[in-house]
Amino acid sequence: MKQRIVTIAFLFCCTSLMQAEQSQKYWIYFRDKGENTSSVLSRAATQQQRAAAIGLSERALARRAKTMSAANIITMEDLPVAPSYLQQLSSAGITIQNTSRWFNAATAYMTDAQRVRIAALSCVTAIEPVRTFVRHDLPASRSLLEKLTEPQADLLHSYGNSLAQVTQIHVPDVHNVRITGRGVLVGMLDSGFRWRVNESTQNMAVIKEYDFIQKDTITADEDGKTPVDEPGQDSHGTLTLSVVGGYKEGTLVSPAFGAQFILAKTEYVPTESRVEEDNWAAGIEWEESYGVDVVSSSLGYSEFDNAADNYTYADMNGRTAICTKAAAKAARRGVVVVSAMGNEAATSWHYLTAPADADSIISVGAVSSAGALAYFSSVGPTSDGRTKPDVVAQGMSTWGATIQPTVYTYSQGTSLSTPLAAGAAALVLSAHPELTPVQVRDALRNTATNAAAPDNNIGWGIINTYEAMLYHGMVLSTDPEIVTRSDSQSVVSVFVISKSLIAKDSVKLYYCTSADSLPYISVPMSLISTVDSATNSGKYTGVLSSSVVVPKTHFYISAIDATNKPRTAPYDAPANSFLFNAGTDIVHKPVPPDVFALNQNYPNPFNPTTTISYILPASVHVRLEVYNLLGQRVTTLVDEDQFVGRQSAIFNGGAYASGMYFYRLTAGSASATKSMLLLK
Repeated sequence: MKQRIVTIAFLFCCTSLMQAEQSQKYWIYFRDKGENTSSVLSRAATQQQRAAAIGLSERALARRAKTMSAANIITMEDLPVAPSYLQQLSSAGITIQNTSRWFNAATAYMTDAQRVRIAALSCVTAIEPVRTFVRHDLPASRSLLEKLTEPQADLLHSYGNSLAQVTQIHVPDVHNVRITGRGVLVGMLDSGFRWRVNESTQNMAVIKEYDFIQKDTITADEDGKTPVDEPGQDSHGTLTLSVVGGYKEGTLVSPAFGAQFILAKTEYVPTESRVEEDNWAAGIEWEESYGVDVVSSSLGYSEFDNAADNYTYADMNGRTAICTKAAAKAARRGVVVVSAMGNEAATSWHYLTAPADADSIISVGAVSSAGALAYFSSVGPTSDGRTKPDVVAQGMSTWGATIQPTVYTYSQGTSLSTPLAAGAAALVLSAHPELTPVQVRDALRNTATNAAAPDNNIGWGIINTYEAMLYHGMVLSTDPEIVTRSDSQSVVSVFVISKSLIAKDSVKLYYCTSADSLPYISVPMSLISTVDSATNSGKYTGVLSSSVVVPKTHFYISAIDATNKPRTAPYDAPANSFLFNAGTDIVHKPVPPDVFALNQNYPNPFNPTTTISYILPASVHVRLEVYNLLGQRVTTLVDEDQFVGRQSAIFNGGAYASGMYFYRLTAGSASATKSMLLLK
């Protein structure tokens, strides 16, 4: 009995201490970016060097150029948070959870006493609580079903049970002209992704993933982690990922199955779906820095874990919620952000949820397969009077993959209509890579079913991906078809589609037998089947003899319509071209930079050790070096030949001073640089 009394007393004492020292997560905002980092960046000779110094990819620079002037493509918002300010937090006993360049802030758990001390620092301008959203999931609309293999006539692909959801938004019409999302990088923000298991997702081109909860590069559920991954936490993200880009012929064929993907796990699911807004902001910043073109966020929230921190409907004005402001910042940098409206129509909240209120993004509501507004789909307007949603897609009985190898399910929610819309946006961008986020939104809006009279229930209406693809002009297939005939000649086929009259004699195939054998030689292409005879839209073919089709033969296609604007496939040819590989396969030239990947070190900030990982597309000589802020090399971690695949090295900063360091990886002709922060 005495032992039990002592135990109870001990537990009571510990509980009292925990309550007294209970901490909350806060945003800590800083007055500026400091002087050292800014001055170092100003000494960089070129824009590419400045971008590399702050971990911004060349792909991100190219995408930003669509919406930002050359002089302002890298702004003060892109500079890292001042290391000296983070050091002050560390010296005060604060463990940093996330940092945000865009908001010039850090997040950390603090007690009331710590918050008072940190607020007194001269570098700190404000402290605000980090809100934790609660997502309202809906029950599955039907029970699990095994995969089906029912073919559909007159379609290039057999869609199985996904046929209704993609047909409603006219995706098969786009796939039929061989546009599948090639060249587009889609970012996902969700609860985790077990994408290597299901047959429809395991072959997706996932080039990067990061877990903002566990701070590692595994977004599937993990054992032995703190906080604990709830079993099946990764099912929601796997489902939404499969709806935007899954592919299993005869079972599930989603809109953008030809795209590449980058995955951010931003939600923590202990007993219900939650996401802390700093993780969401960190996730979209991270994806933007790698050059993502489209972001799909199925998170639609209306309330917080702590009711005292709730936003109100008045805050749904596009200027208040952190995730809303982060979405708008991404859009200004050229990212097409696609966000769920939320599942609140039947609740007391009723209206849209953050970040769907952001300006310049695409907010998505849900309808049934018959086109009726879903009973749960949140409605507009925003509190400042803007019409929302922008568009709608099927969010009832939507077919997608589970975390089991061959099992699929029907689900419902705006979290399912959103990836369909994101896939449609990716197809439009695949056909027209030059478009800005607002131009993509205009294309989807102005060709939708309710474009003549948009309202706050279905917005501009149900998406018509095919018409949206043509809204900004002529398109050519992004995935040419190559057939080798019995006489060894190769037939190259593409679709050329336009609303204006196509000059048939302008459709030509250009080839050269190696990258150095310029100029390209032209071959006329013939219209062999029509899609629209009034405009000469249809399938064109060109024939190359076996003598010129060798592994190093590059080619592209060009056409002109009545607008007198030439269009090529691939976009920006001949700087970019297709490459015959063994006579049948094609790849882009040059090799896309995202097949070579340098990951962010973990942990970061660190003391004293951190791990730097990277992916090699081939076996090459690798050199990994660490530099200080003055550009002086402090150590070489790797200088050797390494095999293809994932590699890593450990940097021990025990002998070095606190501050910002840069690590540079050179692998053959490829190179990349990132920053890391040592805090002692």
